[in-house]
Amino acid sequence: MIKTMLANMAIILFMHLCVQHLYFTYGQKKKLTAIVHIIIVSLTVIALFYFPILIENRFRFDLRAIPISFIGIIQGPLYVIPVVIISAIGRLSLGGLGALPGVIFGITVPAVISLIIRYCVNWKKINYGKALLYSTIIWAACDLPFLFYVHLDTDFYLLRYITFQISMLILFSFTKLSFQHNHLLARFKFFADHDPLTKLYNMKRFNEEILKTKQTGTNKAFIAMLDIDHFKGINDTYGHQTGDQVLIDFAQTLLKFHRKGSIIARYGGEEFIAYKLAPTIEDAASSLDELRKYIEAQQFYTESGDPLRKITISIGIAPLFPESKLEQAVKIADGHLYKAKENGRNQVVF
Repeated sequence: MIKTMLANMAIILFMHLCVQHLYFTYGQKKKLTAIVHIIIVSLTVIALFYFPILIENRFRFDLRAIPISFIGIIQGPLYVIPVVIISAIGRLSLGGLGALPGVIFGITVPAVISLIIRYCVNWKKINYGKALLYSTIIWAACDLPFLFYVHLDTDFYLLRYITFQISMLILFSFTKLSFQHNHLLARFKFFADHDPLTKLYNMKRFNEEILKTKQTGTNKAFIAMLDIDHFKGINDTYGHQTGDQVLIDFAQTLLKFHRKGSIIARYGGEEFIAYKLAPTIEDAASSLDELRKYIEAQQFYTESGDPLRKITISIGIAPLFPESKLEQAVKIADGHLYKAKENGRNQVVF
């Protein structure tokens, strides 16, 4: 009996390794990831059917409720319902007098309880004490009904309970750890591609995104350099914290104005860079001039919430030819930006 329970635990932990590898490799937002996750858990439950503790050659006791409960609590009905259906078909195909009770108490009941727990509690806030409580509820719902059908020694139920809780707590611990690692990995990836202050793309990611876009006969590519006018005066007058707040708010304004066919990044300091597809440079300039007017109409605030003077920007634009390098277009656009500054700022030059 102990060997069988250890085999059950090993299968469940192997399932965790497979699911962990799946999410670390492919992320959480792909349909294929969801499908493979459902398949892994379903196959795990079915595999557990082949390592049972047989009672009176009728009832199969295993740890199938654990993977079903976990996918229900963490992923919800869209995941657990297919697992229940696949697992129920697998159990019924094995036959026996205990098939129907096994489907009801070993598959359906833990799925229902797990969904109730999911909608009552944020699983990320579940600690070990609550995990033990919820695990006990699930175990009781799965095992105790069999007391009315099978008269077994209390040592069996005690061993089942201990094995169930140990398996659940080990899987809970590994799952929490995997989510923490996944969260940290996502943050590392984000800050490898984004400016930490404004959360806009950095130049590395900006270059990568440009390479993904293609110019067509109707749309040509242009690079625009944007600079906040008199930004040094904001830092000198109100302090660098206010300057940082202006940069953050300015970046959010840029994102609101963001349109299809454009890419925005922070170039450095108070300078920003934009990639824009447009039929002509005049069309690109017209669109960017709308942005300039939009910025001028916005109210910006100090770090403490006091309104600032009007913020304006100067913009320089240059074409980015398919065969030319980004650095060449940036140099030309920067020269036009300098002219905009010389001509009185708050304008677009190309």
